[in-house]
Amino acid sequence: MIKMNLLENGVDSLKSAYMIMEEIPNLQSGIDHKLKDAVFSLNHGIEILLKLILKDKNEYLIFSDLDKYMLAKRKMIVEGETNVFEVNSKLKTVSLIESISRIKYLCNLTIEPKLEASIEYLNKIRNEFMHYEIKLEDEEMLKLLDKLRVGYELSIQFFGLHIEDLEAKIAEARYQVTVDDYMSDMAETYGMMRYEEERELRDYEDDEDS
Repeated sequence: MIKMNLLENGVDSLKSAYMIMEEIPNLQSGIDHKLKDAVFSLNHGIEILLKLILKDKNEYLIFSDLDKYMLAKRKMIVEGETNVFEVNSKLKTVSLIESISRIKYLCNLTIEPKLEASIEYLNKIRNEFMHYEIKLEDEEMLKLLDKLRVGYELSIQFFGLHIEDLEAKIAEARYQVTVDDYMSDMAETYGMMRYEEERELRDYEDDEDS
């Protein structure tokens, strides 16, 4: 039996990303596969913990279609169920990028530009792995690993402010990095990340319209 709440799920993915990133420098082969795993784990952990923050504010904030959520919630209460997915397994939650927007504009929480840029870059790389193809030379792979480490540490700093006891759950898995060392490199890709965000939002709106 597997039973994980959002906090346990998100922390598990963050720890997995950390352990993979710790392993990579010692590998002679298979680095590409491990980098892919680290990207997916970190992306997933961040997305889940952002949704945890939204859910703690109000559960409906994690769902993309409020009307469908309300119908499922009403049916859940009538039927005595404990979870809206038990009455409608097709409910969709918001994307990672949409989660950031809701955190900022519906929860009035501050996400530092450095963290937002890091998440957008991570999500871009994740989408290339997931939906298309990706090609990185050896030097680019090392840069990706550095950016993953930065993204990990920035995320821990943010979530530690908003999720109780998070630090205790991941105390053994921390990177002490100098974020500013990598920000100039991040800035070069920031315009592209903005483009990817807008494209994802357009795709999201098109899916909703369909």
